Amino acid sequence: MNWGTELWDQYDNIAAHTQRGIDFLEKCGHFIKERCAIEVEYAARLRRLVKSYHPKKKEEDEYQLTSCRAFVLMMNEINDLAGQHEVIAENLASVVIKGIGTFVKELKEERKRHLQEGSKLQNNLQTSYFQLDKTKRSYEKAFREAEKAQENYQKADADLNLSRAEVEKARNLSTMRLRQCEDSKNEYASQLQKTNDLQTEHYTKLIPDVFLHLQTMDENRIEQLQYYIIQSAEIERKVGPIVNQCLDGITKAANLIDPKEDSRLVVEKFKSGFQPPNDIPFEDLSNAKNGSVGFGGNGGGGGGGGSDSGSNGPMSISTIRSESLTLKGTLSSSKLKKRDRKSVV
Repeated sequence: MNWGTELWDQYDNIAAHTQRGIDFLEKCGHFIKERCAIEVEYAARLRRLVKSYHPKKKEEDEYQLTSCRAFVLMMNEINDLAGQHEVIAENLASVVIKGIGTFVKELKEERKRHLQEGSKLQNNLQTSYFQLDKTKRSYEKAFREAEKAQENYQKADADLNLSRAEVEKARNLSTMRLRQCEDSKNEYASQLQKTNDLQTEHYTKLIPDVFLHLQTMDENRIEQLQYYIIQSAEIERKVGPIVNQCLDGITKAANLIDPKEDSRLVVEKFKSGFQPPNDIPFEDLSNAKNGSVGFGGNGGGGGGGGSDSGSNGPMSISTIRSESLTLKGTLSSSKLKKRDRKSVV
């Protein structure tokens, strides 16, 4: 479809449409610019997040576990992902935003040039219309004056009371008016021919050429918009392999997590090396005076003071105390001392 032939009488609408097209392209450029700002901000916030969660020196011991090491590796990959968002922003700014900005400037200048040419052609046609109207009004005035002069001459020629000189004067005036009318008529006819020729050329060649240039410009604008949209996608697609590597790195880090190994590391870190304490024996206070403590199973036969403190024999308070000290958090030293005092009594 050709704007020059299909829209020959739509100068104002074409001018408005091309302006809206440039405004829209500029709007797309602003969108990409704001997206770049978001990408940069997102990358910066990711880096700050990783930094704030990175283990401090005092926490290094806790990060010996496989789950903690995987978390650190994951944060490293996310930090690399932040870098890819920065790459996207940089490339969008250098390729898309800069390109659109330059192209918009060129479009505005080209549109202005074409519209100035169209405005000049419109003014020329309007001037011709004005000149045609002027010559037509001049012809109409001359025609009326010629008719009136002719009527006056006819009246004078028929009036027998007028002298020959007066009749001749009326005739000469009529002849002059007729000649002026003919001259005005010829001038009007000539101007009409010029105006018609200019109008035909204006609507069949001059303005269509201007509209065709504007159409070409507008179609070029649309093609460039298509190009920059594709470029935006390609810029992001180019970082895809690196992004995928980062994601693979996160998955690899997660696969390093070993719950059993973490359990082993916990045992290795906190194991005391001590054995669990023996059973606490029953203290028979009735035998306390003999300086020994018998098991409840020996009843009142508390005379075994000379026997060894075996597994089935009686145990002294000092022996109990010695074994009890191997416990952690079971019996306090104060309680043990109190028990010693009772044994002495």
